[in-house]
Amino acid sequence: MAQISSTLLASSGLAASTMLALIYFFRGREEHSTVAYPPGPKGATMPMYDTWVEFRNWGNEYGDLVYLPGMNLLILNHSRVAIDLLEKRARIYSDRNMNTMARLCGGELNLALAPYSDNWRKNRKLFQQNFRQSTINRFHPDQYAKVHELLRQLITTPDKFMQHILALSQRTIFSTLYGLDVDPDDPIAQTMVKSNQTFKQALLGAFPTVEQYPWLRFMPSWFPGCGFKKIAEQCLRDMMWSDTVPFEMAKTGKGSSLIAELATKAEGNLAEITSIKAMGTTSLSAAADTTASAIDSFILAMVLHPDVQMKGQEEIDRVLGRDRLPTFDDRLSLPYVEAIYREVLRLNPPLPLGIGHSSTEDDMYLGYHIPKGCNVIPNIWAMNRDPDVYSQPDDFLPERFLDDSSGPFTSLNSINAYGFGRRVCVGKYMADNTVWLTIASVLATLDLGKPKDKEGNDIDIPEEYTSSFTREPKPFQCSITPRTPYAKTLILATAS
Repeated sequence: MAQISSTLLASSGLAASTMLALIYFFRGREEHSTVAYPPGPKGATMPMYDTWVEFRNWGNEYGDLVYLPGMNLLILNHSRVAIDLLEKRARIYSDRNMNTMARLCGGELNLALAPYSDNWRKNRKLFQQNFRQSTINRFHPDQYAKVHELLRQLITTPDKFMQHILALSQRTIFSTLYGLDVDPDDPIAQTMVKSNQTFKQALLGAFPTVEQYPWLRFMPSWFPGCGFKKIAEQCLRDMMWSDTVPFEMAKTGKGSSLIAELATKAEGNLAEITSIKAMGTTSLSAAADTTASAIDSFILAMVLHPDVQMKGQEEIDRVLGRDRLPTFDDRLSLPYVEAIYREVLRLNPPLPLGIGHSSTEDDMYLGYHIPKGCNVIPNIWAMNRDPDVYSQPDDFLPERFLDDSSGPFTSLNSINAYGFGRRVCVGKYMADNTVWLTIASVLATLDLGKPKDKEGNDIDIPEEYTSSFTREPKPFQCSITPRTPYAKTLILATAS
């Protein structure tokens, strides 16, 4: 009898527990169903081309926040919203939501892509210490040398100007960080370019099978649908190689370099060595495409807007004369050149959608629920063309920065192209210096114009840009000539 009573008691307890769980479940479902998510297009798929344009169109239709529930993706088209979430609430919105393929490719070796964690903060701290504004002048000699080398290349083989600009981006990082003079055809540079291309494809979702069926990553590469594994394994090998080989070359090199100095101090400290490698690998991966894109956009803008080019040249001639090249000390004396630089990055940011942030907890904003794990995309391209912020937003008008009450010399934090919050580009001061010095040096010495046909007539060139992870001008032709015979002499004299 006692045993039956115990059984009945246990059954009653189980029934009560089950009923209580069901009550909480349905109450939770009811509460969850009343949560207001931001509006957005129902059943939308990711646009394949000019994604940032379609995102802006959705913003015009649905408002400040555009949410795609099937992807748990939130689009921000206005800078004020990006600042509110990604900067003022950086505690919540500093994670990364890396997809499966990017992780298989070694994405966590890149600090720009790695998830937010104690290890990430430690690695980023080292990066910040060595790339902050107060220490960045140690890189000036290398930046002068590489920009002057670019000038010599532009008057020698002007038809290869886009290759020369990409080489500038790569060689500046190798020189300033590692003390290495690396040619674009060198295996180190080629390996980094190759792994970057794979990463772009991975981040753009070019391998949908593994994203839809993540368990396939555990299958052998010969298994149907697993061809992505060979690509990922090769990319990971390339990343590991790029992480180690330049580091070892810097350590054993005869000259001094930042990497060599840090490695010597960290001898025997494996964690510190890992942080140093991460700083170098991230710099190599992040800087090459973005810096080249910005300079290519400047060249194209000057060809299409000769009036702007002439104003920049006139300011340099008036302030510096024509008997020397610009230096960083001249920057504050050249507001129109600064305005050109700012307008290039406003109209054509190299990363139009930045890199997505991820929320680490549920949040409420403007009355809407933003769920934990949401991938938050800052549409920098749309922010920079916001008609409420910029008049004639689609036009190239450097004067807008001169007419602004704050002028062109504002903090780099006001340049959306460098990102937001704790995920802002750590190397922004170095990138800023390289791009600005290139712009000023080219304006001081060279004339950029449309190419000519056999009869000497101008050939119109289209303003066409790529539509991928980075946005850069498609290959185009232009005329590049020294402004004066003495300008050519100045350029050639830099070789010595």
